[in-house]
Amino acid sequence: MMFNKAWWLILFFVFCSASIRAETAQEQVVEESVRNQISAFKSGTLETETVANVDSQTLNTTLQFIERTKKQKSDIDALEKQLQKLPQELLEIEARIKDYKDATDSLKNSAFDTLSLDELSRKQAEIQSQLQTVQVTLGELDGRVLNNRNLLINNPKITDENLARTQEITRLKVSNQANKSAIDRWNAELDYLDANNRFNTLLTTNAEKLIELDEEKRSEAAAKQQLLQKQLAILQEVLNAKRLKASEQKAQQVENQQVKNEIQNFLIQDELEHNRELSQFLVKQTQLLNTLSQDDLRTKNILEGLTQTQRNIEEQISALQGTLVLSKVINQQMQALPTAKLNNELATSIANVRVHIFEYSQQRDQIYTLEEYIRTLTQSLEEPLTDEENQALNKLLKERQKLLDDIIKSLNSQLNVSINIENNQKQIGAISGALQRKLQQQSFWVNSNNPMGLDWIKAFPKLAFSEIAELTKYVSFSNVGKNLLPTVLFTAFFLLISFLLNWKKKAIKDRLFKIAGYVNTLKNDSHWYTPEAMFWTLLLALPSTLMFFTAYNLIAFLFFNDPIAAWRWGLRLTLYWWFFATVLSLLRPNGLAYRHFGMPQQSNRIFQRIIKQSIWIIGLLLISSIPSQIEVIGYPNDVIGQVMSIVALALCLFVVRPLLDRGITEYQNAKTEDGTIRNVSLFKLLRLVLIIAPILLIVLIVLGYYYTAIYLITHLLNSYFVVLIWVFGRYFAYRAVTISARRLAYRRLQEKRQKIREQAADHTHKDDIKEEESIKLSVVNQQILRVTDLLGWVVLFGLLYIVWSDLISIAYYLDGVILFESNDGTKVESITLLNLMRAFLYVVITYVLVKNIAGILEVVLFSRVRLSKGTPQTIITMFIYTIVAIGGVSAFSALGISWTKIQWIFTALSVGLGFGVREIFGSVVSGSILLFERPIRVGDKVTVGQHTGFITKIRLRSTTLLNSDNMEVVLPNQAFVTDRFINWTLNNTITRLQFFLNVHLEDDLQKARELILQAISEAPKVVAEPKPAINILRFNDNALEHEIEVFVGELGERSETLTFLHYRITELLKQHHIRFAFKQLDVNMHTAEVRQAVTLSENLAK
Repeated sequence: MMFNKAWWLILFFVFCSASIRAETAQEQVVEESVRNQISAFKSGTLETETVANVDSQTLNTTLQFIERTKKQKSDIDALEKQLQKLPQELLEIEARIKDYKDATDSLKNSAFDTLSLDELSRKQAEIQSQLQTVQVTLGELDGRVLNNRNLLINNPKITDENLARTQEITRLKVSNQANKSAIDRWNAELDYLDANNRFNTLLTTNAEKLIELDEEKRSEAAAKQQLLQKQLAILQEVLNAKRLKASEQKAQQVENQQVKNEIQNFLIQDELEHNRELSQFLVKQTQLLNTLSQDDLRTKNILEGLTQTQRNIEEQISALQGTLVLSKVINQQMQALPTAKLNNELATSIANVRVHIFEYSQQRDQIYTLEEYIRTLTQSLEEPLTDEENQALNKLLKERQKLLDDIIKSLNSQLNVSINIENNQKQIGAISGALQRKLQQQSFWVNSNNPMGLDWIKAFPKLAFSEIAELTKYVSFSNVGKNLLPTVLFTAFFLLISFLLNWKKKAIKDRLFKIAGYVNTLKNDSHWYTPEAMFWTLLLALPSTLMFFTAYNLIAFLFFNDPIAAWRWGLRLTLYWWFFATVLSLLRPNGLAYRHFGMPQQSNRIFQRIIKQSIWIIGLLLISSIPSQIEVIGYPNDVIGQVMSIVALALCLFVVRPLLDRGITEYQNAKTEDGTIRNVSLFKLLRLVLIIAPILLIVLIVLGYYYTAIYLITHLLNSYFVVLIWVFGRYFAYRAVTISARRLAYRRLQEKRQKIREQAADHTHKDDIKEEESIKLSVVNQQILRVTDLLGWVVLFGLLYIVWSDLISIAYYLDGVILFESNDGTKVESITLLNLMRAFLYVVITYVLVKNIAGILEVVLFSRVRLSKGTPQTIITMFIYTIVAIGGVSAFSALGISWTKIQWIFTALSVGLGFGVREIFGSVVSGSILLFERPIRVGDKVTVGQHTGFITKIRLRSTTLLNSDNMEVVLPNQAFVTDRFINWTLNNTITRLQFFLNVHLEDDLQKARELILQAISEAPKVVAEPKPAINILRFNDNALEHEIEVFVGELGERSETLTFLHYRITELLKQHHIRFAFKQLDVNMHTAEVRQAVTLSENLAK
């Protein structure tokens, strides 16, 4: 029976071997045939009939598939052999890991004590080389593990593609009448696809085993790395100790020489002292070198740890992408990132070492030839040295040569080690920053919890009770006995401070009331009153803050397992309490907001209600994020925190926002002292944020991005505090400017009054001088206020940038979200979501700048420099065009659209200029001419054809006129360049007024002329130069016609002046009984009907 089984096994193996040999022999025949055909095709010896059915490219493709099939089969054989040896290999690796760990544990500090300095140096270099090899191996193994994990994901896709290709080839072979060359090519490809499928199947089946093998190899490499690092650390300590000992021995030898030296020659004594100083310097440098060596070893270990962490993070992100475990792993990795204490003075120490090397190299070069150096030393001696002294000096200098060599060697070692440390620190900073950014990006854009669906609702009770049970573990009464006495003393101390502040509360309020009486008065107000009042307000808000802090600490130190962690949260909450208590004090009916800053009381009451509501909401948001900080709960299981956050955000949306709307309305309706409406743009922006932010954050929490929502909530809260502080800070600045401006206005008013009194003493005036009884508080320097406002906005944007700057690195994650991709064969270009956001940001910035550039230039430039009429408008227009051009180019560049890609559009436009857009282009060019040549300016009065009016806008294509009917007339710019037009105010705004007057011949003509001149002199808008003129034109019937010419400074004064002159001349002439002459007509009636009518009228009159 056994014989029969053996016989059948032998027959089976013989059959398999024969099949394999036959298959191999067939493949060799096919390969040889293809190669022969390719050679014959190239040499031209192929038969004519065969040439017609053979394609060179098809033959080459067939040969490639045959070679790839052979390689794939060899890979299968190698993989099968590796899988057969895998269990034994795992056992061997585990044994080596155990050996490495045992060697590490048994390694003693005295392991290298028997080695000399040279042997230690060689051993150190050897271990460092081995350590570098192990690190390279670790990197390769990490990459291999990552590739094997990716194979599990990609192999099914490859198998599906191979199956689809196999079906396509089968269909082609059946449907087409192909030649033998094409059929051979398809058969070769089918063989390759079959081999590739077998390899992928084998690899997928055993992928976990291969990953286990690579992970064991990585554990082996890590154990070996740990052993080498420990060996290197012990060796470095021994090397440092022996190096220091050798230096101290040399220094001691020099000291002994100085003691034993009996020669009293001062030169010998000086040289001996110099040797002693060098030996001490050598000891000091050796100690410094030892310290640097330890730092070098420490930074290398940190760098290796960061590199390994980077590999692990990449592997974990790749393996856990799309799972909730990834969020937890990322948070753990962020907390476990190694921290390094970097030496920031390395650059200075490296420069000092270079200087020392140069100095001591010079000293060594000086004594390189001892005879010459001794001759130079002894030239100035009165008596030559004796032989004994000469020998002693020679010996001292030889010792100095050795000392200088050792010093220079130590300095060079310091330089090399310092440079290595500096390079390592740079790499540590770069890798640490990259890891931090990577983890922040992943944690921000990765789901941290399950979405709030039906499953979440069903699991909520269980998770909530589990979370409460976990939180109760942190509460206990074990600290009551231990912390009772310190807590009582601590509480008593703060209660005492609170009692003292309450005791002085009335005095503080009296002082605030007294200061409020001085505020906004002309003579008693001061810049220091508002800061002082702010200080007292802070003190008044302190008692309630101390009470809260005391109560919190009493609970934390007596009833929490970790009072220190709870105390940190308590300190943060206490600072928030103090902040809000102060703000509420400022908004009281008679607080600083009303008394010092002039904010309306009604809006202050509403804002005070908003702050009170905000306290509870912010407290709820802060408390809701506490459980997620506990490692056991984390963000995935913090269901209570999620619900609390949603409730707090809903309160913001439905409670705080309506109150803010009312507060904005009240604040806007309360006008300032000069009657202007208050600016509420910042409050409107805050209202918009209160609408968008809660909705967005609630959606994020519901979708499972709780960590992202908490991250954004933290930044929004910080922005909230920044804006509140900035608002009151701006009011501080406004008040300071107002006080200064009021004092300046009062001083100028006094000077003006003094000048009027002096004039009244010198001259007699008919009118009584009326002095102003009061000065408006709004009499301030507008330019200073604008600059202050501009600086305030710059500070606000700077603070907000500091708060939100870490989101810049997080946004780079969007660079991996590809929206569109194009491939031209040589270069792949893609548009990512980050590119789109950048383009949108550039467009928004461009829009904001275009809308506000006029105001910015007014504050920065136009208010400081006197410019001619129309020049500001030209500058603003050019700035707008420049900003739009730069913004457009930046937006297109962000989307990857370069000039070379859009220049064809301008080419097409240039072709179309000769057809449909010629007139438009002419107007655009004319607009550019108008802006630079400036024949017209904004504010000029012009006449173009039938249209007369004032220029209001000059744009690139058209210009707008406002005519006398208050209608805007839009004219193409080409009309101002190619046609004639009149600019009434181009170089001179003075224009002539001309009207005519007939004076009766029988009246006093000279008196009439004097009265007309009197009326002209009384006209306030008539200029002195050119002088007015009264000309007599002609004699009319019983009248003398006068022509009156006067000049006014502005076009807008023509109608007003003409009306005044007509009215005043008529009034003066009537007063002096001078008549206007009118034409007289004799009317003769000849018809009978008219005569009868006249007769009838006369009779009736009688």
